[in-house]
Parts: sequence; structure tokens; C-alpha cells
Amino acid sequence: MNITINLTTADLSVADKTLIKECLGLATDPEVDNALTKITKAAFMEYVKMFKEKGLPTRADEVQQERLFFLLLYYFENILPSENELSSIFQLTQSQSKTLLRNTKSRYRTKISSFIKNTLLETINSATQISPTDPYEFVCTSPTTVEELNLIISQKGPTLEPVNKIRGISSKYTCAIDTYNLLQQELN
Repeated sequence: MNITINLTTADLSVADKTLIKECLGLATDPEVDNALTKITKAAFMEYVKMFKEKGLPTRADEVQQERLFFLLLYYFENILPSENELSSIFQLTQSQSKTLLRNTKSRYRTKISSFIKNTLLETINSATQISPTDPYEFVCTSPTTVEELNLIISQKGPTLEPVNKIRGISSKYTCAIDTYNLLQQELN
């Protein structure tokens, strides 16, 4: 089924569209249009669930978690957003975004397990070594993603070194070779 909506400049001004473009970190108008299409579908599916099931969640944090769940399905598609992205979209502090992401992962863990795995794989696959004997290094702007990696290590390789932040660099991490190998084995 195709559903079309028409927005006037009274509904969505140029300034509003620019603000959305900035919040989502997009560069072009076609990217914004594509993003808005996905977000519209997420909102529509949220309403479908409301009609089919028991209505809306009653607590504000549950509403945010459900909204994020639908954005994961229809906007972000197969990865988890960073806390920075959530802060921009939901107008939250970093701490609130981290809590929202954690709570959403807990509440919908079985439904979004592939999103979590894809995010972890994308992160660990971005790791590089300077030489074959050096530890792996990677950039990750989501502390929650690093926590997930370390959770796997603590459960599957409790004697291995965890992923650690590189001192003096805001979002760069180091991963020992044996730890990297374990993560690759568990995620592939």
C-alpha cells in the first residue's frame, strides 16, 4: 500500500527542514526526504500498534523506548544509533540518551538482537592494527556499544583483556589480539 502525505510550508517550513537536516546529520535535501519517509513510516507503524494492541504505554520513558524501537526498525534499519544521534533526535542529554538506549535494548532485546550484533560487528570490523603484533584500535562514539563488546568478553572470555579507551583520545579504543579474535568468533 502506498500512502502519500502532502506538507505545506506552514506544516514544515524551510527553517524546520534545515533544523531536521542538522539534527540528523544529513547533507542534501534528497537525504532529508528519504529520512522523513522512513520516520513517517516509523510513526505510522507506532499508530498501527496502538490501534491493534492496548493503546499507548503509560509512562513517558516507555513511550520514548517504543518510539526508539520503531525508529530502529524503519529509520536506522539494521544498526543501533549512537548516544549523540539520540540526543539530537530526542533532544536529550548524553546521559539521558545512554539510559534510553540501554532501556530500549533491555526491553526489546530479542526483537533487536540483529541490530545489536550488526552494530558490534561494524564496530569491531573497523578495527585496524599498525603491525601484526600490535593490538587492534578502533573509533567508537557510543559507550553503550563498548559496554556490549565488554559484556561478550566477560561472559565468553573472562580471562581476556577488555576493550579499553586509549588515554587522551575521546573515542578511540584498543583491543588485544586474543580479545579481537574472540569477538570475531562470537559475532560471526
